[in-house]
Amino acid sequence: MSGAGTLERDAGRPGLNGPGTVGLGLRLAVNGGREAVTRLVILAVAVGLGVGLLLTAVAATNAVTAWNNRHAWFWTGTQQAAPGPATARGGQQSAPLWWHPTSDIYDGQTISRFDVAATGASSPVPPGLSHDPAPGTYYASPALAALLRSVPADQLADRYPGHLAGIIGDAALPSPSSLVIVVGRTPAQLATAVGSVKVTAIATTMPNGGGGNGAISSARNGPRQRSQANFNPNGLRYTPADIGIPASGSDLILSVVALAILLPVLIFIGTATRLSAARREERFAAMRLVGATRTQVSALATVESTAAAVAGVAAGFAVFSGLRIPVAGIPFVAQPFFPGELTLSLFDVIVVAVGVPAAAAVAARLALRRVNISPLGVTRRVTPKPPGAWRVVPLLLGLAELGFWAGHGHPASIQGQIQAFVTSFALIITGLFIAGPWLTMAAARLMARRTSRPGTLIAARRIGDDPRAAFRSVSGLVLALLVTTVATIAIATQDAKNPTRFGNVAESHVLTAQISASSAAAENGGLGARSGIANPGPAAPAAPLAARLSAVPGVQGVLVVRAVPGLTIPGRFENLGVNEFGVNADGSGPPVPAGVVSCAQLATVPALGRCPAGAATAKFPADGFNGPLGFNSKVDTYTWPAADVPAAGLPALGVDGIDMATNGATATVERARTLLEASVYPTVSPPSSYADIAARDNSQNSGYQQLANVVIGVSLVIAGCTLAAGIAAGLAERKRPFSLLRLTGARLSTLRGVVALEGAVPLLTVAVVAIGTGFGAAAMYATEAQNRPMAAPGLAYYLLTAGGIIVSLAIIAATFPILTRITGPETARND
Repeated sequence: MSGAGTLERDAGRPGLNGPGTVGLGLRLAVNGGREAVTRLVILAVAVGLGVGLLLTAVAATNAVTAWNNRHAWFWTGTQQAAPGPATARGGQQSAPLWWHPTSDIYDGQTISRFDVAATGASSPVPPGLSHDPAPGTYYASPALAALLRSVPADQLADRYPGHLAGIIGDAALPSPSSLVIVVGRTPAQLATAVGSVKVTAIATTMPNGGGGNGAISSARNGPRQRSQANFNPNGLRYTPADIGIPASGSDLILSVVALAILLPVLIFIGTATRLSAARREERFAAMRLVGATRTQVSALATVESTAAAVAGVAAGFAVFSGLRIPVAGIPFVAQPFFPGELTLSLFDVIVVAVGVPAAAAVAARLALRRVNISPLGVTRRVTPKPPGAWRVVPLLLGLAELGFWAGHGHPASIQGQIQAFVTSFALIITGLFIAGPWLTMAAARLMARRTSRPGTLIAARRIGDDPRAAFRSVSGLVLALLVTTVATIAIATQDAKNPTRFGNVAESHVLTAQISASSAAAENGGLGARSGIANPGPAAPAAPLAARLSAVPGVQGVLVVRAVPGLTIPGRFENLGVNEFGVNADGSGPPVPAGVVSCAQLATVPALGRCPAGAATAKFPADGFNGPLGFNSKVDTYTWPAADVPAAGLPALGVDGIDMATNGATATVERARTLLEASVYPTVSPPSSYADIAARDNSQNSGYQQLANVVIGVSLVIAGCTLAAGIAAGLAERKRPFSLLRLTGARLSTLRGVVALEGAVPLLTVAVVAIGTGFGAAAMYATEAQNRPMAAPGLAYYLLTAGGIIVSLAIIAATFPILTRITGPETARND
């Protein structure tokens, strides 16, 4: 009664409702005995942890935006990107810069390459450089420069003409791990290279539309047109693979983060601010009995909660400072961040610094509404009004809205889709939280009707008495289960939709290069179009190049696809769905351009099929990506139709492509790739093994998978913190009632059963609903947004879900040893 006595002594002091109340509130928080100090410290620590996580989540979203904006200059020369300010001297237009973007691969890692040629001193300069590189020199990012130094030159450095002249500054790089190179060329070299454009400014802003993976266009359009599926502005048809995310896609990611990460953090902070709420209610009710007014009690509660929240906010900023560097290393968007990008704006700081204490003050006032009604309303524990069945309506409305989009189609624009789906999932999440207390109450009533055990009846009565409080402690985990279910199923469905699957190891080790060049490009020392034009490569260099490739250790065979204009073969697309891009039920589809191969060479690359018996040459797809690879998983069983071109006539034909069987070793693949890129044959895209193609085609899926992993991991961690805070609050509230139960003869095992049921019943009840809701929402999303039936999640999902529930039950069971200490007779004293 020390707090009530202090108030009784100070009640007559003037200004108690002003500064005096603040001083008294601080005295009660600090000098109110060991319990008051412990309560203040626990609340400050919990709020500090929550604020630290909140600030980290906000900073991470800011880092995503900064990471994305650093890709803006990669879009230079495209119609999607707005050009930056042109360099002008003496009022004259800046001299143009020849710009030729391509990409490269090393050991599955994408390298963004930019060949440039300045036409004057005023030509624009790429970011991160002080001047344009001179012909015969190149600048590399720190990560790529380190890679160039660490691997033999015949595996990577020999691809780039000249020598390393310097390092690209961090200001131009999206990530510390970005692999970027800017190669200096002469204007004459780039003027004749198909795919080059003249630019007068470097792009500085990300485009609002378009996007996807720029290095590989969709293979839906056939081998000669597929490059144009990405970009065909100003003759630029090929761009680097690492181009970031268009603004609309970034909006989608930030919306997902806001729903799936920020909301659990806010729930945790809300739970933390309610620690020992019941004890505060009893203490303030005692103050009302000795003469304190409602205004005084509310002011004291506000001061106490605000003081703890202010201390927690200060601790939260310290937690954020400690988390910045570790979080920056997490590949949130498949790449780590620069630590300096995890920053907070002034607005973010003000909102958190002011908003959290204000929210704590509001929560404190709302928590005392029973005290404000009557002091005896707390001491007699008046049962609050039970939640009504109407609470399930918002959840059903969210599912109905998502079902509407599934049945009638989503809006055409990206922004419209974001608004539609985010609104639907936000309503589902909110509806689940609103329905949670009613579902908890329904489960408690069912449990009470089906049992006669004392412990079960006590637990059912306590849950039914305040189902809101019972659900609150498990709400974070419920949200985590919903998010995990939807994210896992969405990724599984996308993976099932992806056509790039190889059937065996041998196919994955085939290195394929689609050749497409003009005579001018061939004369330029191999700087080619990489753009899907129809001209084949020159005939003469193929034989000596094939011999050099065959001499690489680990290369098991070389297949040269010779060009025959107008030749086609029936398409085979077994891994695509029926009616997708014109595919029939038997996997056949539209004809694809073909070349001719030597059956003797094809026998050295058995993963790509075989010739008819006795044939010397066979018709073979001109494009290995669309051809035997990419859409089929049994290529090694194919028998390609015989061709009427004699084997002796093959060396006179141009070259459509070169395919190599390798042992899959990194050194083998990269040496062969370097030979191809340094040859006179320009390629439509970097020479790629099938594993490279699959990984590159799946790059966007990998990014979303990484996002899903981060969201799932963070939400589960926050859910555990929320559950721990809820259990801590519950223990403080149970001390006196459980002590009284023990005095009346209740066994400790009975009380342990009560504690277990109070946590497990709401957890398991609403978890079942959350998982079921997640499956239903994911099924509708798959039908509408992914154009495919829902794919069942893998074993990892079920293990993760079961593990999360088991860990949560373990947290509940961890309170059992504490019961003996907190339920002793001394705790039952009359406070």
